[in-house]
Amino acid sequence: MKLTPAMKIILAVAAICIAITLITTNNIATVMVLFGLNSTPVASTGTQSQAVVQQQGTVQQPSGTVSGDTGSTGNTGTVTPTPDATQPSGGATTQTTPSGNTGSTGTTDDKKPADNSGSAQSGKLSDQQVVDLYKKAVGAARTKASSVVRVKDGAINYKGIVEAGALSSVGSSLMGAFMAKDEASIEVKNEPWEKEKLPDATALTTNGLQKISYEEKGDNYVVTLVAKNAMNPKAGADGIGAISGVIEETQITGAIGSFPLLKLQNINIDYENVTTVATIDKKTGNLVALNLNSPCVLGLDAAMGPLSINGAKVGIQVITEYTIAY
Repeated sequence: MKLTPAMKIILAVAAICIAITLITTNNIATVMVLFGLNSTPVASTGTQSQAVVQQQGTVQQPSGTVSGDTGSTGNTGTVTPTPDATQPSGGATTQTTPSGNTGSTGTTDDKKPADNSGSAQSGKLSDQQVVDLYKKAVGAARTKASSVVRVKDGAINYKGIVEAGALSSVGSSLMGAFMAKDEASIEVKNEPWEKEKLPDATALTTNGLQKISYEEKGDNYVVTLVAKNAMNPKAGADGIGAISGVIEETQITGAIGSFPLLKLQNINIDYENVTTVATIDKKTGNLVALNLNSPCVLGLDAAMGPLSINGAKVGIQVITEYTIAY
């Protein structure tokens, strides 16, 4: 999958947060220059940068490790996704995932057991019909749309998670230079986009979803699908990979090419409550708008020479919106 600009930024941010934790204080200015952070509040001189490090913790040289290398910042607590976490806000979110949902696929809004006997003619769509409607609409958009406009594409820090040992606050500052403060701050782009780069929903089934719902709004169906939570999903696979772009391990390792001595292990990308909202024309079945909201927690161990950190984590939430014409 070709990375979107937002995903490239995300990977750069994740890599730099880890790299900064492992590079000695005299090299912090070099790291900032690599990413063009001339206006970052972190001072550019080795002496001043060392003062920042001393405020956050102690970085021991050759024989030591970064203080706080368990990844805990003291204010985020455990980042293990909770089943009843509130569904991320945004263009792709108007509802919350039911508490304790283990992956069953309820009906639209009444939370009754799924009724797969419904039909479009009877006025009620079953879960399977909703998924089929979505798959057909997305598939047609990928092949028949005359134009796709990417209205928004950006990222925010998910749940405030930045755990990078002694320099977590420095990592937070750097992330602020790349990510929007909140969803409302994501820039409207309105740029042309290749229709083939819309998510490939071919493999999507009801088994890959934890919530399926729809409502009728005027001449349109508005379909909301929430994928089952998953770690390290594959692009195009059922569930998350079929409704949203995903970050894969090879893309993480490729993003740190500027730091050849940096070694990454135990890379895990934990996605939760990934949501797509599709607006589909009732008469034609055409997809006319698509909003994606993809939160994840990137976790890994990293080492650079004698320095190392375990359990580093960065929360990333990608928000993308498209409009489609035929």
